[in-house]
Amino acid sequence: MASEKQVNYSIEKLVSERGLLADELKKFSFVQKVYPSDANFILVKTDGPKEIYNFLVEKKIIIRDRSTVSLCEGCLRMTVGSPAENSLLLEALRMYASNK
Repeated sequence: MASEKQVNYSIEKLVSERGLLADELKKFSFVQKVYPSDANFILVKTDGPKEIYNFLVEKKIIIRDRSTVSLCEGCLRMTVGSPAENSLLLEALRMYASNK
């Protein structure tokens, strides 16, 4: 069982990574809005959510397409991962953006 110190460290890392990821996502021209989050995922309103989702799946990066869910039109849900996982996601999104 994890100690309180370990749990607090994990929470701090998650919060830090979530902030970094949200800041980087806001830089993409296809991102309309990054919703505030207290969870281990970020909801992102985008132009062309299905295209982005399919592009990421081809790169073996799995996110959740929430674009057909009521009140989430155009949104993708991205899990906050490790620094390496988040870097892979952002690099794939850069590739997507450069192909637009």
